[in-house]
Amino acid sequence: MTLLFDDDLIEGVVQLGVIGRWPAIPALQIRRFHAERERCYGILDPDDRATAFARLQLSWFQEWGFGERLGEIAAHFAILSDALAALVFRKARGRNDEAAELYRDPEGQWRGIVALRPERFADDSALKRFLHHELAHLADMVNPEFGYSPELGQTGQTPSQLRLTRERYRLLWAVSIDGRLIQRGLETTTDQVQRRQEFNRGFAFLPAERREELFEALWSGRLAQHLPLLELAADPRGLQGRHAPVPGAACPLCGFATFQWTEIDRLRTAARERMHADFPGWSDGESVCARCAEMYDAITGLEYPSTVVL
Repeated sequence: MTLLFDDDLIEGVVQLGVIGRWPAIPALQIRRFHAERERCYGILDPDDRATAFARLQLSWFQEWGFGERLGEIAAHFAILSDALAALVFRKARGRNDEAAELYRDPEGQWRGIVALRPERFADDSALKRFLHHELAHLADMVNPEFGYSPELGQTGQTPSQLRLTRERYRLLWAVSIDGRLIQRGLETTTDQVQRRQEFNRGFAFLPAERREELFEALWSGRLAQHLPLLELAADPRGLQGRHAPVPGAACPLCGFATFQWTEIDRLRTAARERMHADFPGWSDGESVCARCAEMYDAITGLEYPSTVVL
């Protein structure tokens, strides 16, 4: 695996060092940098001058040990060395852009890309925690045992359901990653107390005992595979496929979760016949949500049947 560094990241890190943001850099070295940069201005050809500036920035980036430091942190994730052709560090456009991503190049080889802000280098401990967490994401993505897939949606989900599934998946994956990192003795971005609070907020609708059970499975690493995480994110209550009048279960017709069900024996014959025509797989043994009952009532011109609120 080759380590590569984006020119913009290199320049950003070096420039912060030049203005004194990195206290460990001696003033004498900063003066040497300025002297070498002044010589670059004397190169007449624009392309040659740009190349000289890029080489200067890279040489001081390496001189001050930033490239070596990134390599040391990445070395904690041996699976990346075998799976990736290159690990690229680029400059993030902002806080929300900081993340790790996996790409396949035209030759079919995997490349990992980590975006980070130059300011990260001001605090080595914070840099290490951030990279541990992001590189662990990459390690899971390339690990066949994790079974990662970028497809986080499931058949039949609405856009709002898909968005919620993705948000829950990210939280579940983050808890699992940080728990496994802590067990390995590696610092990470968020401790157990904070992750538990986030998990409890995100899954507050579950009973406390169930939340504790799930959190411990995540933090211990017992729940650390893509498909189980995705299934939990998409259907945390275990209601998928259930069309009985259970609060929060999905209506067999529209697929939306509902807390208002219509009793089947109160549906008129014409409404049931129209439902069977539109949804051949629907049976009288299943209920329907109040919204669908109201719609079919309007279609068949019948009085809207009473509903049961659960």
